[in-house]
Amino acid sequence: MKRIPLCLIVFALVGCSILAPESEPTPTSTPQPTSISTPTPLGLSLQVGNDLPPTRLSPDLSTELLDNHIGVHFEHYDRYSDTEHVYRNGFKWIRIQSLTEFWGEGNDLLTFSLESIPPSVDEIISDYVDHGVNIVLDLWMGAGLRPYGTTFQSEEEIDRYLDYVRFVVPHFRGRIHYYQIWNEPGDIAVSDYANLVRQVVPVIREEDPEARIIIGGMQGNWDNGYPGYGDYQRFSVDMVYLNELLRSGVVQMVDGISWHPFYDNIPEDPYYQRYPQTVQEIKALAASQGFTGEYFADELLWRTVSEENWDGGPPVSPNIAAKYYVRAIVMHRGLDTNVTINTFFQEAALAPIRNTCYVMAGAEPTDLTVSLEGEADNVRYYAFSLPDGDRLVALWTNGEAVEDDPGVRTTLTIVGTTAQRVIGIDVYNSLEQELAAEPENGSLVIRDLLVRDYPIILRLID
Repeated sequence: MKRIPLCLIVFALVGCSILAPESEPTPTSTPQPTSISTPTPLGLSLQVGNDLPPTRLSPDLSTELLDNHIGVHFEHYDRYSDTEHVYRNGFKWIRIQSLTEFWGEGNDLLTFSLESIPPSVDEIISDYVDHGVNIVLDLWMGAGLRPYGTTFQSEEEIDRYLDYVRFVVPHFRGRIHYYQIWNEPGDIAVSDYANLVRQVVPVIREEDPEARIIIGGMQGNWDNGYPGYGDYQRFSVDMVYLNELLRSGVVQMVDGISWHPFYDNIPEDPYYQRYPQTVQEIKALAASQGFTGEYFADELLWRTVSEENWDGGPPVSPNIAAKYYVRAIVMHRGLDTNVTINTFFQEAALAPIRNTCYVMAGAEPTDLTVSLEGEADNVRYYAFSLPDGDRLVALWTNGEAVEDDPGVRTTLTIVGTTAQRVIGIDVYNSLEQELAAEPENGSLVIRDLLVRDYPIILRLID
């Protein structure tokens, strides 16, 4: 995302309550549950005519969860040192962009000594590892190279970067298992970035044969005057650059491909609506070039405040942002893609994200056929399998979200399924309710289900 660094926007907003840390970081300690004050509307029902009482969700800490492939994006130590933020909200992954204690303007703050890593950083990294959190380290900030403007056309820049890689990777061998080569390489010609990848990969393989290597961190295009965005800008991932990179001959060398999908995108945007097809096109092209690794959708952001130094997309309320985050998380998991999000604008409404991380623990995408009858249109759905044999079906209306959506009455038929029980889970309102369902012609029919503008997740229990 080549804009004013988001971390600088955050620091400019000091004093705003949604940016205040929820607790002091406690490295190398066992995380403790934190009481959640979010009210649950227990009078809400997920199914018309269903008198069974809903119950409150009680999500576990991330340390108690199976991998959900959901993570949080951090720029620097001052943010990722808040381990409680990660554990409390159920994130099993973190993506880090800098090992420095502060990320600001000027190369002085983008470089640390190639003689030692601060003990505080080592302690925090070890704490995450000890508590089962996967770390992706973006090899970007720290080598003293400009984050935007470095082109890697000179051997001096390449050698400096390789020295940085040779120092960092062996230091964290056995703790950090994923490394990304640079971030948002839009200032670098594809041929030069591919050349960098060819030189960096053997170094990482030599220093840590177990490490997995990610390329891309793909930037996007910003358009002024796009319909629906008013005076704001519209973001879309740079598919021209990404497609050229995928055809450059380096994908067979690496284990992961990353891009940045959404920054304040609105549902009316055709890019937002056809995004699943975009992901499938990325995967199809990568596979045709011999790629067999993982995919990473990183840095998703919906901004909830407006300030002079930002000319990205239009801000929304924390509640609306929470709905868009949860949609995007479930969608990416349904597309078999790892996902990390920005949370520094979202502190006021993290419960839906926390609940989603909890419900999606251990879930892997699977195929189920469903049909819908009723007034709901533009419905998205994805299905998942769980290690215990249960399955999940998540569905939502994919238009513009509103603060209080009453839902659309729908009959849902899950073809070829005869589950004994169905539990409806409302991650936005932190509740679950057993639903009335009946077998019919070898399928399962759920009548009068209320589909809303955020994912309702059905757990099918055999």
